[in-house]
Amino acid sequence: MENTLYYGEIVAKISSKLHQNPAHVKRIEYVMGKEQQPQDTVYTLCADAAKVFDNIENLSSDYYTNWHKASDIYAQKMLDCLLSGKKPNVLDMVSMTAHSIEIS
Repeated sequence: MENTLYYGEIVAKISSKLHQNPAHVKRIEYVMGKEQQPQDTVYTLCADAAKVFDNIENLSSDYYTNWHKASDIYAQKMLDCLLSGKKPNVLDMVSMTAHSIEIS
């Protein structure tokens, strides 16, 4: 696939989306702080989310997907989920990735 993204690009895109607004950063830190696993941070969440997106991207044989647009949509979905007060799990990330690909 010629139009794919690298894992690091996806991590950076998600992280920049989550850290774009200082008010959002405080809300996201609050949501992350509610979790029982103190080793999970916003950065590990970004890495996990990017890993899910990257794996699905690698498994896909859809040459007509605009991966850059799909990753933008995915980063926004991650932000929306966190701002709603929920830390997404892996199944949420898979679902968000699938929906992002579908509408891109």
